Order: sequence, then structure tokens, then C-alpha cells
Amino acid sequence: MIYKRFFVILICLIFSVVSVGALYFLSTNARENKNNFIRLLPSHKIVPDNVMALSEGRWYIAGLNYDSIYLANLYTPEKLLKVNVAVNDSSAYNLEFPEGSKLTKGYFSLVSDGSIYTLDGDQPLILYSSIQYPFLKPLVKPPYFTQAAYIARNSLVLRIVQNAENKLVKYQLDSAGFRVSPNLLHKQVDGIFSTDGNLIVEPKSARIFYVYYYRNQFICADTNLNLLYQGKTIDTNSTAKVKIVDIKSQNQTTLAAPPIEVNKRIAVNEGYLFIQSGLIADNEVVESLKEVSIIDVYTIKDGKYHFSFYLPDFNKKKLTDFKVYGQSLYALYDHYLYKYKLNF
Repeated sequence: MIYKRFFVILICLIFSVVSVGALYFLSTNARENKNNFIRLLPSHKIVPDNVMALSEGRWYIAGLNYDSIYLANLYTPEKLLKVNVAVNDSSAYNLEFPEGSKLTKGYFSLVSDGSIYTLDGDQPLILYSSIQYPFLKPLVKPPYFTQAAYIARNSLVLRIVQNAENKLVKYQLDSAGFRVSPNLLHKQVDGIFSTDGNLIVEPKSARIFYVYYYRNQFICADTNLNLLYQGKTIDTNSTAKVKIVDIKSQNQTTLAAPPIEVNKRIAVNEGYLFIQSGLIADNEVVESLKEVSIIDVYTIKDGKYHFSFYLPDFNKKKLTDFKVYGQSLYALYDHYLYKYKLNF
């Protein structure tokens, strides 16, 4: 009886390992093989401008405007770095937090309209201050959230989980009221992983964009979360290839294997949506893409594909974040900030 039970457990273990290995192979294969689409790759669309080395740390771009780029650090939340648009000078801010406040690992900061917001959706908590007097104070407690983007001085768009589904809500900072948009995100395999993605707002038009990670779709909405249009990226992955497993002992649902990441990071300016793609096109060669990041460009007025360009690795560092303001693209490679000029 004991041997029989051991044999069953061994078979189950082997099957699980083989299944995960097969799924991993399929996801890697999809990333590196042809995916039935073509990229337009005109030359000279970006021009290198300047680069700055930052202190060591996990930096990300918290905000930018006509004269400055603001960098925050995931390891040290009190640090905020202001870099001029020429990327040749910087000044540091030390943020002061309320006494006794503790942030979880999921915190991040946004800088916009002369204000700083430090957000922690796991508590949940939103701290606010002016950039001139960086002593952060808590706002009225928001709902639990997993992503946030700044719309205007008194409002954010948040991604929350409601009834085991991702939802987008407009949250009013002055009243703690929020409006749920029930139909913007469309689930496929499940309501969480198949709708996972990146959220961003174009500040001039205040258009809200949500780009799915694991399928070739994105949405554009207005500030009241009314759908303006649904767009498609140029690849052919219309269904999120995610496999879900329930861990009953921990009452959790998680991914059983690495999914195929179609869209990685996003940026936006007043004319274009920039999407870092995770897939190779039929007119590309795997070897030539090992030291670059692929950026696909779409017009924000209708979501139509425009063309693509490559951002090369810098100092053997991969792209970790990027943002666009006007005709300037700012790319982070670990602790290096690189500025490019756009020729379109």
C-alpha cells in the first residue's frame, strides 16, 4: 500500500515537472520564432542624444514634464531625483513620510502637476505633497488597488480587483468617491491574469490607455472611463496564453508556467502610443534582437500601427523603463538614463 501511494505521488510529480517544462518551452518558442506578422522598420526615427549615470539602485521614471524628469527608487522610497531635460544635471529630493508609516514592496511614486503621490495599494494608502515642500501626508483612504495613473489634480484611475476580476475605477482624491467601469476590461481565461496589463494616461488629451500583457489588444477610454475604441497590436496573439492553477492549501490562484508576454512596457505622448513588444516578426532574425528592445508605435487618435524602431542595450544593460515627452524619449537601463530624440 505504501509503495503504491509512493508510486502515484512520483508519477504526479513527474507529470507536473514535464507539463511545466513543456509550457515553458512553448512560451520561449513563441517569443523566438515567427509569429505571422511584419514590422515596418524605417531608419533614423530615433537619434541618441545624451546619457547620465545614476547612483546604484532600482530606478524608475515617476514623472516628466517640459523641463524635468523625475526618478524614484524602489529600494529607497525617500529618494527622488530630478534630472533636467538635457540629461546633464540633477538634484536630489528627500521625501519625508508621516511618522510610523511603513510601505509594502508594492509601493510606487507618481510626479505630476508639481505634486508627488506615493501609492501603496496593498494597505491601501495614498500619500501626497507638493514638490516644493516634500512632506508627504495621507489622503482619504482609497480602495485596495493594483495599479494607478494620474488623470488630473483631484483624480486618479485605479485598477482594483472586484469579484475576482480586474476593474478600472476613477477615484476622486478630494472626496474618496470612485466610479467603477464594469465593461472596459474583458476576461478570457480568468478575470485576473488574462486581463493583466499596463495602465497609462496621456496628459494633454487625458486619454486613458490599458495595454494587455498577454494578448494583442489595448483599450482607449476618456476620463470618465467611457470606451473610445479598442486597438490591436500587430502580432496575432488574440487570446492570452496563460495556464492557471489553484493552490488550495494557500487559497491562492497563480500561473502554472511563464506566459507568453506579448506587450511589456508602454509610454505615450500627445500623438503616439509606444509599446515594447515581446514577440519577433516574420521579417526579423532572433540573433539580431538579442541586444535591443523592440518598440512598436501606434497613433493615439485611432490606435493604428505606424512603424517600429529598436532601442539598443546600453553597457550590457537591458531596458528597464522608458517614457516619452514631446519629441524626447527617456530610457532607463538599470542606473543609466539615456535620452533619444524622435524624428517623427
